[in-house]
Amino acid sequence: MIKRAFNSDVIDSAVLKAIDERAFPGAQIAIGDKDGIIYTANYGYKRVFDDNAPCFDKEPVEFTGTKDPVTSDTLYDMASCTKIMSTTMVALRMIDEGKIALYDSISRFIDVPEDKKGIELRHLLTHTSGIKAHFLLENDGREASEAAQIVLDHPLSTPTGTKVEYTCMGYILLGKILEKLGDKPLDVLAEEMVWKPLGMYNTCYRPLDKGFTNIAATEYTEDLGAYKVGIVHDENARFLGGVSANAGVFSNAEDVATLATMLSAGGVHKGKMFLSPSLMKLARTDMTAGLGEGRGLGFVVKQAGTLSAMGDLYPGGSFGHNGYTGTSMYLHGDNGLYVIILGNRVHFTRNSDRIFRFRRTFHNLCTAEYERASL
Repeated sequence: MIKRAFNSDVIDSAVLKAIDERAFPGAQIAIGDKDGIIYTANYGYKRVFDDNAPCFDKEPVEFTGTKDPVTSDTLYDMASCTKIMSTTMVALRMIDEGKIALYDSISRFIDVPEDKKGIELRHLLTHTSGIKAHFLLENDGREASEAAQIVLDHPLSTPTGTKVEYTCMGYILLGKILEKLGDKPLDVLAEEMVWKPLGMYNTCYRPLDKGFTNIAATEYTEDLGAYKVGIVHDENARFLGGVSANAGVFSNAEDVATLATMLSAGGVHKGKMFLSPSLMKLARTDMTAGLGEGRGLGFVVKQAGTLSAMGDLYPGGSFGHNGYTGTSMYLHGDNGLYVIILGNRVHFTRNSDRIFRFRRTFHNLCTAEYERASL
């Protein structure tokens, strides 16, 4: 059995080396496939600097603050993995329920200006809408309740359907459409349609409101005079009260692995269909060939021969997503292996960049070990 043969020592060594090299102060790792978790472990610390002596060095020599160890129930700010864990899953379930279709124009659901009338739901899910990649909603001067209109009032960055331009703003708009269709806030939709059915009880928006306190610290923030702990790192999600389609979800590796196991099993969870196999196949298909980057429905889809966070040994058609804070979930396109890395690299500073190469080499290592154990 793989669970007995899998060499965890080399995994542990690689993660501890990454901590020593300041890729992140600590991490949770989960590795598995369609049958469930093969290996999970916790490393290092959820924070290593105190509020009264913050770090602005992307590769700090010393950890000068109180060192709080990472445990299995430590929650991480999932950042843009929110797009998969919340928004995309809600959208996919609505597709299976016959409530929406990919070629639906967004003008079917909301009033849009003339230049946005060509945008369809598939464009928002594949980041080909042409909506500007990023801007700060708070700088507009309007209230958070007007977020959708703020996005719609900005001119398109590129013509719809002509280019992949990863856009948090497009996803924020998608979330607002889903809220209208579901007649509930996105956090409620995600909990009712995704997390509870899958048994992901450590996954939520606004964890402090839910009573969670074991949370990895992210970045020091001048306006708070403190590190963000349980307060979403993303500025737009924070402006929206902590609940947004682009960011805001907090979770731990075991919960993310529950989601990844379902994805690896083609949409099946504990013997029951969570997503239809036909939809799951479509969701992980590269729908943006020739547009600059591989994208499925919400997912990054690896294009063969390209530089990727998934490393060199994940084949074309592998899929998943990153989070800006240092989180990721990626699934091997052939054997269904998933590797989950939850790290808070921004605890040092958002300029901390050593996790980027670590992701690639770690996916290589995990792929080789998985295949070795399968022989």
